[in-house]
Amino acid sequence: MAQAAPDKVPVTFTVITTFEEPPLPDSFTSDIAGCTSGTVTTDGKTHFTPRGGVFIGIKSFTCADGESGFDLRLTARFGEAGSTGHWTVVDGWGAFEGLKGSGTLVGVPTEAGIDDTYTGSFR
Repeated sequence: MAQAAPDKVPVTFTVITTFEEPPLPDSFTSDIAGCTSGTVTTDGKTHFTPRGGVFIGIKSFTCADGESGFDLRLTARFGEAGSTGHWTVVDGWGAFEGLKGSGTLVGVPTEAGIDDTYTGSFR
């Protein structure tokens, strides 16, 4: 008999991204059980065009406890009006080992950077 697929759990998290030099880890808040806040580091490439830019890379989310977290592969387009994109979980550690999930991103510009809201599901 085949095993049932794990239940999908809806998630929402917001990353407060600032464009400071030198770059500092960004902070996030979420409705994720066991990981309601923490820090985010970014490793990726940004390509600028006349209409805005494209980011492709990995966002590493470390929960406030420092013991667990997850990595997302993010592809996003951005410009003066904000950002849109999609994400997929590529790794998890600690309480999130074996995590799977995906979703979308919508970002709103701020004076210091952008507030990106991720929505989707984990399983």
